Amino acid sequence: MFLVERRMPNVTSADLALLHEALTFACGRLTSRGEPVACLGSAFLPGPARLLTAFEAESAEAVRAANESVHAPFHSLEPAMRIDAGPALTPPSERAESAS
Repeated sequence: MFLVERRMPNVTSADLALLHEALTFACGRLTSRGEPVACLGSAFLPGPARLLTAFEAESAEAVRAANESVHAPFHSLEPAMRIDAGPALTPPSERAESAS
């Protein structure tokens, strides 16, 4: 898993949707050429105007190629670890709901 960070001041929801669509298309194109990469989704932090996008790929080079092909500059590309919510990470309000 990899995370790509972009600084995106003055971005609109439509801009974010278009970028996500372009990244998804670019990943599909690379995958069809034998370089598997998938865009897993993004989180936008409006205060600092940062967009964090998660990718699954065998290499950072595949993620870099997908991101460079959409011509949207990025600040960083880093390997990341997925942490799935387990019982200890689930908020108490959700634990109570699932127990009933």
